[in-house]
Amino acid sequence: MNDPKRIRLGFIGAGGICEQRHLPNLAKMPGVELVAVCNRSPESSRRVQQKWGFARTANDWRQVIEATDIDAVFIGTWPYLHFELSLAALAAGKHVFCQARMCMDWAEACQMVAAANAHPQQVAMVCPSPIRVRWERTVRELLASDRFGQLLSVTVLSANSANRDPVEISWRERRELSGLNILQVGIYAETLNAWCGDYLSLTATTSISLDKHDAQGRTIEIEIPQTVSISGTLSGGIPCTEFHTGLAAGFERAEILLCGSAATCRVDLLSQQVVLHSAGSTTGELIDTVGDDWQVEAEFLAAVRAARRGESWLVRPNFTEAARYMRKMQAIHDSARESRQVNLSTGSSQCLES
Repeated sequence: MNDPKRIRLGFIGAGGICEQRHLPNLAKMPGVELVAVCNRSPESSRRVQQKWGFARTANDWRQVIEATDIDAVFIGTWPYLHFELSLAALAAGKHVFCQARMCMDWAEACQMVAAANAHPQQVAMVCPSPIRVRWERTVRELLASDRFGQLLSVTVLSANSANRDPVEISWRERRELSGLNILQVGIYAETLNAWCGDYLSLTATTSISLDKHDAQGRTIEIEIPQTVSISGTLSGGIPCTEFHTGLAAGFERAEILLCGSAATCRVDLLSQQVVLHSAGSTTGELIDTVGDDWQVEAEFLAAVRAARRGESWLVRPNFTEAARYMRKMQAIHDSARESRQVNLSTGSSQCLES
């Protein structure tokens, strides 16, 4: 390679967020070469190739991972392939950017962490939660301030109509494609981990209330919950409650409520506002309506270039950090299935050591 700053990329599964965010941002960046793309069909691969200027298409994902003229692989498939593709790419000497959610379950997450640790010269990153990216600096600064005081409790409310249509079934509702991932629970899990710390223990209940049917009226079995309630304790003994549902008709809510000893912070994700409610005040104060820009692709490329120079790098989340929200997803399913409280602070420390 003549230009040490040039990064040659291969995409496996270039749809959804890849076309909405990753490819538009990468197209603006110097030193990026789009080498190969492999989608589920040759037609889709050719469409993406022509739209974004890839040098070629591939009929099999192995052709992307094994290519000697590719430095890093963007994995944009549904979660059912993240584990296999990530391990194969790392073994082939490639840097890896894996779409969220990280994988299917906690067992896969642990193996992905082990693979990343076995290749310390390669960058292994998972796409972060957009909630986290936009508001993390604002919220963390507020949580550390005297204006907010000591964190006393956390509440999450996420209600939408994602599961409402009785005859439409998305890949997010199919266990064989999504694994243990539920609605946007993983997005909030990563965000809470970064802002407030992990759950020490939790109890969860889940339900599937709405039957689904195909075009012929035959019932289709749904295994991924449509509603989830969680209660537990975060690091430092902070109580936390969450409610997530995809069955809300004519109503949508997406907010995180952080109650402190001096004030309450409400992160309203629909209106895109961070509001501070102080004790004794009847109106809230707008703290931030802008947030921070999405710099995810630039951060990944910077890490790859740093790795080439033999320097240290930081990406968030890396595989170890992302595995923490997969641990929570596993705990939610275990708790709901076995009707018990799950202790997350035991039995997992070895997997999460970085």
